[in-house]
Amino acid sequence: MSIALDKCGAVILAGGDSRRMGRCKALLTIEGKTMVERLREELGDFDPIYLAANSPLPGEGLIRVEDVYPHAGPLGGLHAALLATGREALFCVPCDLPNFTRRLPELLARSMPHWAQAVICRDQGLRLHPLCGIYRRSLLPQLEECLSQGRRRVMDLLDKVPYTVLDVGQELPREVFFNMNTPQDYQTALERFRFVEKP
Repeated sequence: MSIALDKCGAVILAGGDSRRMGRCKALLTIEGKTMVERLREELGDFDPIYLAANSPLPGEGLIRVEDVYPHAGPLGGLHAALLATGREALFCVPCDLPNFTRRLPELLARSMPHWAQAVICRDQGLRLHPLCGIYRRSLLPQLEECLSQGRRRVMDLLDKVPYTVLDVGQELPREVFFNMNTPQDYQTALERFRFVEKP
């Protein structure tokens, strides 16, 4: 009733245009570290760790992968990383979660049944978070089918494969899933950490 973390790699999804933020979210700094650096530290138990980004980003110890299907959003980044990895599965996380904790992939891995090709999160408010999940490499055919048809929503993929949902509300605060889409969101994150950043 679980998958071992040593069978999993991880991928940080950093390929978005960041239009609402106005600058690259992966390079936003909190407590003196970029989001990529913060996530890499929290994902330290994984090997390898991929960075899905279509332009060069600093990321020591990360393997950058570029979309095979351009402009395909997070699914394109997940596809590129699954295509590159030799691991059985990948934990994926977007680059804009300042409160991310390594406990999240640990909980997901423990709860992933052998029959599921994916496991995703549901928070205290019953909101699904498909970009925080573990995806097996075996779903690549269904993923490529979605992308070739121009279907770019993660739920389009999940409609095609057996998956399960983990309620993490009992284990983790809702703030873990707070994501930074706008300058106001970034300011909220800075106030949460009470650290003054350079403008």
